[in-house]
Amino acid sequence: MTLHTRVRPTHGAAPGRILLLIGLLSLAGCTYALKYNPGYLAAARRPASAQTDGKALIYTTSEEDRYTFSGAPTSITGGGTTAVVPVGEIVREAARAAFADVFRGGADTADTLGAAAGYRVIVEPRAVDFKYQYNQLRNLGFAITPIVEMTLEVRVLDANGAMTWHRVYPSGEVSGPSYMVNLSPGEEINKLAHKAAYDLLVQAAADIAAGLPPTAPATAPGTASAPTKPSS
Repeated sequence: MTLHTRVRPTHGAAPGRILLLIGLLSLAGCTYALKYNPGYLAAARRPASAQTDGKALIYTTSEEDRYTFSGAPTSITGGGTTAVVPVGEIVREAARAAFADVFRGGADTADTLGAAAGYRVIVEPRAVDFKYQYNQLRNLGFAITPIVEMTLEVRVLDANGAMTWHRVYPSGEVSGPSYMVNLSPGEEINKLAHKAAYDLLVQAAADIAAGLPPTAPATAPGTASAPTKPSS
């Protein structure tokens, strides 16, 4: 669906209405090809409330890394636009950052389990849902609020790839600052995608760390620690 913005004479119009009209024109019939941005991820990071010893391995397949969302917003506003979001790459890098913030030994990424021995935990994150909107209704039509929703599944694996724990993490609505004019509205969605992924994965990292033994025993080749099942 293409968004048709009707331009009326602006003589005597309030400046805010004129700015909003410009903002709506920026959401008419565009495709935004977005990229993973380390700066957006850095802006989302924060010190962990608690840390644990050891090092995490973030395992993702090449197929998961290549997963890209391409689609229109769920809102009427901007309905003629398409955002192409590299969700798989964002999730992988957000997982590396989140687990490095919680595990004192840091975190590595890999697309195989050949070197899994020696890590305290092996984690496989993947996106199961992504959507976004340019919400005008909550501002009574006077401004636009970018919103992203993301759902991730996070699994803990042993060194042979068998799942030992999993949980689904929905973000709910993650909102950015409202605006009347933004000539790069797709980047506002991109910033929120990075933030939503990091926030979910740092929560997953904390949940997993809380279920690990207080002191990790020496890890034998072919094994990896698994968290106990956290209480719901």
